[in-house]
Amino acid sequence: MDVESTPATPDQCYRAVFRDAAEAILILDGDRAIIEANPSASALVGIAVDQLVGLPFERLLADPAEIHGLWRELLALGEVKREQRFATPGGPRIAECSYRASVQPDRHLCIARDVTERRLLEERLAQSEKIESIGRLAGGIAHDFNNLLTAILGYTELLLTRRAADDPERADLEEIQRAGKRASSLTHQLLAFSRKQVLMPKDVDLNQTVVSLQTMLERLIREDITLSYELAPAPAVVRIDPGQIEQVILNLVLNARDALPSGGQIRVDVARVPASLVDLRCDHPGGPAEYIRLRVADNGGGLTPEAHAHLFEPFFTTKELGKGTGLGLASVYGIVRQSHGLIAVESAPGAGSIFTMHFPAAAAAPHAERTTLAAPEAERGRETILLVEDEDAVRVVIGAVLRRQGYQVLEAATPRGAIEVFDQHASQIDLLLSDVVMPGMNGPTLAQRLIGLRPELRVLFVSGYADLSAMAVDTSSAHIDFLSKPFQASALAAKVREILARRSRRSAVAP
Repeated sequence: MDVESTPATPDQCYRAVFRDAAEAILILDGDRAIIEANPSASALVGIAVDQLVGLPFERLLADPAEIHGLWRELLALGEVKREQRFATPGGPRIAECSYRASVQPDRHLCIARDVTERRLLEERLAQSEKIESIGRLAGGIAHDFNNLLTAILGYTELLLTRRAADDPERADLEEIQRAGKRASSLTHQLLAFSRKQVLMPKDVDLNQTVVSLQTMLERLIREDITLSYELAPAPAVVRIDPGQIEQVILNLVLNARDALPSGGQIRVDVARVPASLVDLRCDHPGGPAEYIRLRVADNGGGLTPEAHAHLFEPFFTTKELGKGTGLGLASVYGIVRQSHGLIAVESAPGAGSIFTMHFPAAAAAPHAERTTLAAPEAERGRETILLVEDEDAVRVVIGAVLRRQGYQVLEAATPRGAIEVFDQHASQIDLLLSDVVMPGMNGPTLAQRLIGLRPELRVLFVSGYADLSAMAVDTSSAHIDFLSKPFQASALAAKVREILARRSRRSAVAP
């Protein structure tokens, strides 16, 4: 015989809603003591329900003093909404709180919705947008300065070649050259931060990278600092620019050293981790099944919340005036992000700092570097070079350097002009020397067009602003090479001689 179920009473329905609600619900008396709390309230603050009952509500807040103004407003208006921070054993939690006064005699209601994760995501997005905006500005400034510095360094070196060792003006020229090199280093850091530098990615085992840097790092730290390492048991291969990842490790270890004025410990470790253990950001969805983790940790004084919030911004530094440029960590951030990696920092005052980076694991094993033989420096050129550069000062100095090396130089200020020159002299041109970023047509597009007409054409790109991999340029090809701006005249001459000699060497052994 079926027995009809007894309908739930209103009180039972209320109790069920109160118990199962996703939001935290607390009922307070006139003295703000907690009379009742549901399981979601317990989960929010990390305190068992039976221990919550009887507690003053303000004891749950990160700033107890804020309750006084809120309470006066609640009693006057009957309803108040606030975003509040709750102090919990696991750290502060942020909640949107809705208060209602006198839902029953001497009973007041608080409904709190945990929005901690949403607020953290919003903060990340806001910080990312801020850094992106600063990065665009920094990249544009660095690009213009690279062109100026290319001219300054180039002309300075040309003048130095005319001065004897005892020339009284030589010292002044060398000082200009040193200043130009220091400025060049700063622009490279700005471009790293803005993710506008040229990367030459290769398959790199981070285990080998850390081992190769060990001697250098130990020379840079003081005797009162212990530097330890832990490597992955298997190759930890990532696709990255070898020089840039070395710069990242160097900057982070030096930063850790400066955080240990009284000595301490620095640890560098490499590990393979599954994607499930990586905190993928909203702007970095999906990815491979495995990541390579690179971590640099110290047991120094740690960071204040204010320093943590501005850590990766260019020119922000916690060091004394004149002790740092504020570009080291900014360039680390840019290199990691431009290499499709993630970087996070864990730090608190007195608790040291841990910089953790995750890079997508590469499927391929590291391959041997392409080796080339450069011709002796004294060898002069006889080949013809098509020079394409939209910046007049840069084009003039490059042309002057190459002509002094004996090359025939055909100049064009635009890619369209270069095509016209090539149509007239295609059979004579041995090398295309082109800027990467130019109006109307970029360097790689121009190169592809000319190589289509003459497959044996060699190409040397010069730039300090673009990512060649993003333009589908095969920099591993023996036909193509790259020189980063700003560069010295001797570096340009050596690179041109190298790529042309590479061709000549293969021609000599061809059957």
